[in-house]
Amino acid sequence: MFDLSKWMGMPLDASGHGAPIDAMMGWVHWLMLALFIFWAPFFLYTLWRFRAKRQRVANYHGVKSKWSSYVEGAVVVAEAILLVGFAFPIWAEIKNDFPDEEESTIINVVAEQFAWNVVYPGADGAFGRTTLAKPLAIDPDDPRGEDDIIVQDELHLLKGKPVIIELTSRDVIHSFGLPNMRVKQDVIPGLAIPVWFVPEMSTKEFHAAMTKILPVSADQGRRRQYPPYRWIAMQDYAAADGTVLAEAGARLSTRILDRLFEAGITEVVAAPDMEISCAQLCGGGHYSMRGTVIVHETQEEFDAALARWDF
Repeated sequence: MFDLSKWMGMPLDASGHGAPIDAMMGWVHWLMLALFIFWAPFFLYTLWRFRAKRQRVANYHGVKSKWSSYVEGAVVVAEAILLVGFAFPIWAEIKNDFPDEEESTIINVVAEQFAWNVVYPGADGAFGRTTLAKPLAIDPDDPRGEDDIIVQDELHLLKGKPVIIELTSRDVIHSFGLPNMRVKQDVIPGLAIPVWFVPEMSTKEFHAAMTKILPVSADQGRRRQYPPYRWIAMQDYAAADGTVLAEAGARLSTRILDRLFEAGITEVVAAPDMEISCAQLCGGGHYSMRGTVIVHETQEEFDAALARWDF
C-alpha cells in the first residue's frame, strides 16, 4: 500500500537495502499528497474569501484561532518521524555499517571522461598502482598489480555477496549511479569514497522480470519508445533467407533495429540490462558514460567472466 516505487517510475529494485529506501520515499510522497489535498483547496478558498471586491481593507489583527499552529505542529512531527525513524537509520546503515571485507567483493572504480574503469584485485587481494595512460592500465613496476584485472564499463558482481566499491576520479566530478541497486555517489578527484550494497537479484532473474515485447518501426524517433536502458534481444532473430540479424543477448542498437525492420520484423522480445550511469554533467561526452551491471548466480560464473579480461 505504501510502496509507490512503481507509480513513481522507479527502476526495479535489485539490492538488499532498496526496500527501506523505497518505503521511505513512499511515506514522503504520502505526506506531500496529504498536504497538497489540504493546502490546495485552502489556497483557493483564501483567494476567493479575501478577493479585493469583498474586502479592500487589510486586517492587521490576524487570525486568532490556533488551528494553523496545530496543523503546522503536526507537519513538523510527521517530518521528524520520517527523519528519525526512517532516513537516519537507513543513512547510518549504508554509510557506517560496512560488511567484513573478507566476506565481500572488493572493487576499485576509477571514473574518467568518459568511462568507468572497474579494477578487481587478483588472488593476493591487493591493488597495484595504475598509470596515467588512457585507458587505465596497471603499472608494470608494481608487483602487487600483476594479477589485477581491469574491466571497462562492466561491473561484475555475485548475487547475495556484499560489494564494497572505492570510488575515485581521474579528472572531473562524476556521479556513480546504480539505479537498480539504489546507489548514487558523487566521485570527486583526489578522494577515495567507499560505498557498499548487496545485489539480491541476478541478471537472469532481472531479465526474466523485465522482459517485454517492444515495437520496431521505421520512425527514427523510436528511441522514445525505449526507457534509458540498454535493451538486449531475448531470442534469436533471422531474415527469411536464414541470415542471423540478432542473436539472443545482442544489444539492440539502432543499426540492428533497422535491419529487423527491413526484414519485416515489427516486434522483438527484449529486456534491459542493469545500468551504470553518470548522474553528473561531466563534459561533452557525458551521454556516453554508461556501463552495465552483471550479477552472476554462482562463483564459477563470476570467475569465468573475469577470466575473459585477464590478459
